[in-house]
Amino acid sequence: LATRLSYFLWSSMPDRELRVVAARSELKNPDVLRQQVERMLSDDRASALVENFVGQWLGLRKLGEMPPDPETNRTYYEDNLEDAMRQETHLFFRHILEGNRRLSDFIDSDYTFLNPALARHYGLPVPPEDRFRKVHLSADSHRGGLLGQASILTATSNGVESQPVIRGVWVLENLLGTPPSPPPPDIEPLEPDTRGVSTIRQLMEKHRNNPTCYECHRKIDPIGLAMEHYDHVGQWRDRYTKHLPIDATAELANGAVIKGPEGIKSILKQHPEKFEQCLTEKLLVYALGRRLSFTDRDDVDRITETIQKEELGLRDLIHQVVTSEAFQSK
Repeated sequence: LATRLSYFLWSSMPDRELRVVAARSELKNPDVLRQQVERMLSDDRASALVENFVGQWLGLRKLGEMPPDPETNRTYYEDNLEDAMRQETHLFFRHILEGNRRLSDFIDSDYTFLNPALARHYGLPVPPEDRFRKVHLSADSHRGGLLGQASILTATSNGVESQPVIRGVWVLENLLGTPPSPPPPDIEPLEPDTRGVSTIRQLMEKHRNNPTCYECHRKIDPIGLAMEHYDHVGQWRDRYTKHLPIDATAELANGAVIKGPEGIKSILKQHPEKFEQCLTEKLLVYALGRRLSFTDRDDVDRITETIQKEELGLRDLIHQVVTSEAFQSK
């Protein structure tokens, strides 16, 4: 138990205090276990949880795999934006963890963490100091919550253009916990129209006309299209080109119509239990270092119900995972 706890929170072996407590068989005492978890979360070594779990859950490990063209994206490299993007998301997660803030902050928030370079990238007021700081976001900033963070928007692009299918899959998998099935091996990938005569919406509609593709893409495409105002490095845009305005209105598979990222947030806010269950599953997978089995479902359901009933924060969720049967079992 001590080893599992240490690798969960620190990505490293137990320290002396944790080994001593374990040797005395005191970790089975709920009060002692909670005290140790709090001690470990307050330790600098808990930065490993922030970096590694965020990287695994949100797919930030892909950031930098398809970097944008240096000639047409000079400020991306001059301002070291890739590191700044990653730092924003890490600081955001750490803030929610340290303050035991509500999980709904991940969906929408009136704050984020910016340095001058990232603020300029977003078109927001530039902080006076050349460092990261918590900043208040106005309602029209397009940046509240994870969906507005450039780290995720860039990691779900290809370095040239946004990829609405990839972004739609990302939301389904990482926020709603309903990942679509992998595409059949004989399906041609969706290629952008480099001549600029077709919008991505038109290309996706043509792709969706294939009966084999329809069932999954009717769930994926609307969410991805609603995020099209963000370009390949997460900047807000109103048009693709001078003659091609962006239409971020989309109809979900259930008939509901959403518009832009705010529409996605609205759906997530209406069904908070879906995100809470998804995050619980992601955290439990990370904590156990394995996929979840059918027998773990009771733990996930119980934790999700407790989150709803007691309005738990992120720190509370970690305690719930640690005391779960799956985590405690040999």
